[in-house]
Amino acid sequence: MHVIEVQESDPPMVTGWLPRTSLELLVLRAGEAQDPRAEFQGTGIQPHGGIPYRIELVFRPFAFLELGDDVAGADGRAWRFDGPWAWTAYDGGAGLPVWPLTLIENGNGNGSRPVNDGSTHDDEMNRWRRAAGLPA
Repeated sequence: MHVIEVQESDPPMVTGWLPRTSLELLVLRAGEAQDPRAEFQGTGIQPHGGIPYRIELVFRPFAFLELGDDVAGADGRAWRFDGPWAWTAYDGGAGLPVWPLTLIENGNGNGSRPVNDGSTHDDEMNRWRRAAGLPA
């Protein structure tokens, strides 16, 4: 399976089930592609909902970045990395960073480290598709 959405709620959701959950992962089976036109797709699982799950991480997109890292694209635009497919441009514009990326500021304060392993955004997307069992 692959995670397509993470939903957090505070206070926990009142669903009629106990324990009340504050975290739900929306997942698709391996080999199933997300359909942006579908109103409902996937299965919700609650990691803290009392049902035992064993989840093994197979692929972490953009493994060379940490949440909150600030990077500059090759075109000089500044971006914040907010998650696997979430980039926020500091100029308010749309799009994606132009690779290669340069680390401006490390979001977790752990000092400098390489920000790019030589891949491109398309390389990352193709790696994710292969790991999810989808055609690259």
